[in-house]
Amino acid sequence: MTKLDSAMERFSSAVDRLEATINRQVVRLQAAKSLQAQTDTLKEDRAALAEELDQMRSEARRLNELNERASETLADAIEGIREVLADA
Repeated sequence: MTKLDSAMERFSSAVDRLEATINRQVVRLQAAKSLQAQTDTLKEDRAALAEELDQMRSEARRLNELNERASETLADAIEGIREVLADA
C-alpha cells in the first residue's frame, strides 16, 4: 500500500465519521424541533385551560351569590309564613 493509498483510506474513514456525526446531529435537531413543537402545544393548551378555569371560577362565584340570595329569600318567606300562621 502506498502512502497515497494510506492517506486516501484515512481520508475516506474521516469522511465516513463526519457523515455519521452529521447524520446524528440531524436526528438530534429533528428531535429537538419535535420537542419544541410539543412544548409550544402544551403551553397553548395550558393557557386555554387557565382561561377556562378563570371563567368557571367566575361562574361559580356568580352561582354562589345567587344561591345565597335565594336562600335568604326563602328564609324570609318561611319566616313570613310562620308569622302569619302564628297570628292565625
